[in-house]
Amino acid sequence: MVNVSNFQKIATQIENELIRLDNLREELLTLSREIIRLSGQSIESFHRNKSNQSMEKLNQAESKLKKIKDYIDKGFHYTQLNITNVAMQEYAEAKLFYELITNQKLLSIEELDVPEQAYLLGIADLIGEIRRYILEKLVGGDIEEAKKLYEVMKEIYGTILQIEYGKNLISDFRRKKDTARVLVERTLSDLFVATQSRNFQQNLNE
Repeated sequence: MVNVSNFQKIATQIENELIRLDNLREELLTLSREIIRLSGQSIESFHRNKSNQSMEKLNQAESKLKKIKDYIDKGFHYTQLNITNVAMQEYAEAKLFYELITNQKLLSIEELDVPEQAYLLGIADLIGEIRRYILEKLVGGDIEEAKKLYEVMKEIYGTILQIEYGKNLISDFRRKKDTARVLVERTLSDLFVATQSRNFQQNLNE
């Protein structure tokens, strides 16, 4: 007869490990939600011309992101939770946007320290934030600055358009590329209308 007396010990070990992983999972979920919230607040603060507050939120998000990376070493890989991927993507978008507008710099993957997937999706979403910022410039009458940002927006879109393999390997990438195309086209239309309106006004004044 097979001796199964030691199975109770094995079962207890398995249960303890599952409890540990579940606790890690809950902590990762909490951290991810906080990163998503802080990243969104950073973008909103920047659009309200509160640059210092925007940076503060980014720093808080980055601190929590480091905790997620620490948990990876404990045996629970971040790719097991979709919300963790979303958190990294949202952080990437917020940080990319802040540095692009504040320091005229597009951060690299190494500088952001996020996975390639999060970086690429963050870049795709960045186009939407650039459009929003362009519209704010147009409302303020700064058409020249809006044009400069549009060129940046168009160049970023042109680059991600060349990435074909990502549409099969990265969830949502194809949809985000399609959305980016529409945003670029609409922004060009907005710039045309604003420029024509300014020229018309100048002719009237003359």
